[in-house]
Amino acid sequence: MDVVLPLVVVVGVSALLLWRIRKRSTNVVVSPRFGTLNLMGEAGAGLEASDTAALAPVLGVAERSATVPPKCSVLFLYCDIEPSGRIKNSSEGLRELIRASGATVVVVASENSADAYIAAGKKRPYGRANLVMTLSRRDGVFTRFFARLFESMRNGVPMPVAWVKLAPQIPGAPHAECPETIFACEAGQVSFR
Repeated sequence: MDVVLPLVVVVGVSALLLWRIRKRSTNVVVSPRFGTLNLMGEAGAGLEASDTAALAPVLGVAERSATVPPKCSVLFLYCDIEPSGRIKNSSEGLRELIRASGATVVVVASENSADAYIAAGKKRPYGRANLVMTLSRRDGVFTRFFARLFESMRNGVPMPVAWVKLAPQIPGAPHAECPETIFACEAGQVSFR
C-alpha cells in the first residue's frame, strides 16, 4: 500500500503538468478579427463575397481591402501567384503580406499551383502563420469546409486538430467535403475564443 500512494501522486502530478503544458502551448486568439485582401479585382470579387457571407456568422464582418492587408487575426487573400513566386498586382511578396496583416491564420483563397506557392514561400523567412494554400476550391466545398473549421476553432479546438478531424490524414482516404489545399502549420496550435 505504501508504494501505491507515491505512484498515484507521481502519476497525478505528471498528468497535471502535461495538461498545463498542453494548455499553454495553444495560442488562443480572443475575438479574432477577419480581413480580406483582394488583389485580383473583379476576378476575385465573387469569391470574396461568397467567402465573407459564409464566414461572417463565425468570424464576424470582414474588413476588406484591395491594396494593403488589413490588420487582422484571420486573413483571406485573393491573388494570382506567378511561377516565380511574385504576386500579381502587388509589390509585396506572400511573406510580406502575411507580416503586414499580423494574421495568425492566412488562407490564400484563390487557386494557384503548388510550384507557385513553393516559390512564393521561399522569398523571405518572416511572416509566419498557419498558412493554407488553395489548389482547388471545389466550388461550395471550400466555404463549407472553412466555416466548419473556424467553428471548431471557436469552440476551443486547436486548428491542426480541427483540420485532421475534417480531413483525416490517411493515405487514400476520400475527402469529398474538403477543398484541395496545402496546410503549412507554422503558428501551431491556434484556437479562437
